[in-house]
Amino acid sequence: MNNLERFAEVAFPWDELEKSWKWHLLLGCLFIAAGVIGLLLIPLSTLSTVVVFAFFMMAGGIVQLVDGIRAGEARRRIRVLHIIGGGLYALGGLVMLLNPVAASLALTFLFAVIIFAGGLLRIVLAWQHKDEIPDWPIVLAGGIASLCLGILIGISWPYSGLWALGLVISVDLIFNGCTHVMVALGLGRNR
Repeated sequence: MNNLERFAEVAFPWDELEKSWKWHLLLGCLFIAAGVIGLLLIPLSTLSTVVVFAFFMMAGGIVQLVDGIRAGEARRRIRVLHIIGGGLYALGGLVMLLNPVAASLALTFLFAVIIFAGGLLRIVLAWQHKDEIPDWPIVLAGGIASLCLGILIGISWPYSGLWALGLVISVDLIFNGCTHVMVALGLGRNR
């Protein structure tokens, strides 16, 4: 038995999962349905993602503002930084909420740059460490795919601002749902 199998036996609550396998099956089906609906309504799912992100930014900014205002004497020096940071975060969320289309354009461009940079990094790392990584061609292929995806999103920008985020979120929901369904079916067979 290797270390990973020992860790899975000790740290993972398999008994609890087996008891609730039907809930995981239902959750997986809901994720798949949400992902399919998201694929059918990609611009709406993109804007919904931006609006949800805006609310999270505003909530985080408000919490940081309150923390800065309530800071005691021991944290007096960083109080101003907390207030400024929280205010900027809340203001950024409000701006995103007031203009979700512009926010989706900005986030999509940032997303394309990050995917491109991550792909480039994986290509360089795979090539530099091909002697140490036995499956380096897989890492290289993943890096090339990310690089191409970043280029695709970047060259189709600003139009990609209406579909890229929604597509990624929808596909992720579908894969996450499939994972829950497969785990639930496997656990259901073990009962």
